[in-house]
Amino acid sequence: MSQTPKVEGLWLPFLILAGTCLLFSLVLPFFPVDETRYLSVAWEMKVHDSFIVPIQNALPYSHKPPLLFWLINLDWLLFGVNEGTLRFIPLIFSLFNVCLIYRIALQLWEDRKLALNAAVILGSTFAYLLWSSIIMFDVLLSFWVLIAVSALIRAGKEGRFGPFALAGVAIGGGILTKGPVVLVYILPVALFAFWWRPRGEVTPRWYAWTFLSLLIGIAVVLVWLIPAALTGGEVYRKAILWGQTVNRMANSFAHKRPLWWYFQWVPVLLAPWIFFAPFWRGCRRLTLDAGTKLVLTWIVGGFVVFSLLSGKQVHYLIPLIPACSLLMAKAVSCCEESGRRFQLPIAVFYLLVGAAIMTLTFLKQGRALHSFDLGELRIAAGGLLLLGAALSFPKPRDTSAALKLVAASTLPFVALVVVGCHTFSGRYDIHAVSAAVLKKQQEGYQVLHQGKYHGQYHFMGRLQQPLLELEGSDEIRRHAQTHEKVALVTYPREDQAVPPEEAFFRQPFRSKQVVLWNSRGILQNLEGAKAAASPAQGEQ
Repeated sequence: MSQTPKVEGLWLPFLILAGTCLLFSLVLPFFPVDETRYLSVAWEMKVHDSFIVPIQNALPYSHKPPLLFWLINLDWLLFGVNEGTLRFIPLIFSLFNVCLIYRIALQLWEDRKLALNAAVILGSTFAYLLWSSIIMFDVLLSFWVLIAVSALIRAGKEGRFGPFALAGVAIGGGILTKGPVVLVYILPVALFAFWWRPRGEVTPRWYAWTFLSLLIGIAVVLVWLIPAALTGGEVYRKAILWGQTVNRMANSFAHKRPLWWYFQWVPVLLAPWIFFAPFWRGCRRLTLDAGTKLVLTWIVGGFVVFSLLSGKQVHYLIPLIPACSLLMAKAVSCCEESGRRFQLPIAVFYLLVGAAIMTLTFLKQGRALHSFDLGELRIAAGGLLLLGAALSFPKPRDTSAALKLVAASTLPFVALVVVGCHTFSGRYDIHAVSAAVLKKQQEGYQVLHQGKYHGQYHFMGRLQQPLLELEGSDEIRRHAQTHEKVALVTYPREDQAVPPEEAFFRQPFRSKQVVLWNSRGILQNLEGAKAAASPAQGEQ
């Protein structure tokens, strides 16, 4: 049986993913501090002609490997420096992932209907749609994980070293994308092969070849790592050779979040399919065949490791969503009933969300919705009510038809969410403040930043000079008193008054405001600025 994906059968997840990406590109800003930080690193690599060592605020940036930054610069090489095409970088890899999950499903179960359902589920899961349209590492990392898992399945069937070599290249690509964390998703599948492969087929040679694939991955990384270590300086060399492994693992245990923290996010990460009735009906009929065992190993292994680490972020689980789509598709295939409105729970979900939002807009919310436009929220809520009602009436012929109906509803759902959040998202648009910073730099001002600067203004403003980070009020005061032309960026409370004669620029920003103070404003507001720290956001 051919295992080449038939793209014409994948048009629905392709359409949903592309439509979501287009909406994000046209309507939403790049969100600080993560998206703007990574775009600024790529921008400074271009400005400083430093394509081996990533740069942030004119200094080597050791927190992430360079692959995403290379891809951004490749985009600019092809299309010129722009913002409009950047969100299509994660989209391309997301579409590849849909094809790969289709292929993996065929490798495991040789069932094209099941494979197509897995691809549709993946391409219409809300969390996966979101991360497929933002500038972060997780969808690109998922690509390498899927390549490696597919290669390991081939290795189990063919008994050759070639697939292990491919898995090694994928491990190297994953490390170049986000570091050694890629092994958390891949190694459980390789190490527990004795469970999902037939008894007696996993010999010591399997583990020897797994070790060789790790060496291949390391060799791929060394192609970049050696010149980076030689050219980045001693501090950067220590950071990438030591900080990316031992120190970051130690920090993971230092950032306290409870063991159960990820469980509360599972419904969010798997919506809307967590409400799909055939999934739950089929779970009761699942048998532990080899494919199901592999998928469970993949999911449970990654989930347990990340739960044991104290440093937790929701998006760490994004590369596990493809595995969950396989498990869901397999469960749905065990529930081949007809003539049932299996989409009703999801229709009710849309109705409840719409009704809740509509009700909130007519109640006294205090400051809960002060950053939203109530008219936009009511349009979105009304649309959700209509969407839920429309989804309630059809009577699909079988579970696969119900599945496609639910998937088709996710694109209008995303569009309505974007409509409802349009005004709110404007509080994350930093084009204006970035332009103000650029203007001051061009006029000869030295721009200071109170607290940690995450590089968020460099690409948005096309800055070519660094911002000077200063922490304490005394340090800022001394600098302002000894330099004639200075400006200071702080983030005071939204209700703090900002006299026009004391600031070059101010705008609402997230739950606060961002202010670019002049010399008078710096001295007058320094005590108030003491609590106005930079938006806290660590490396993820």
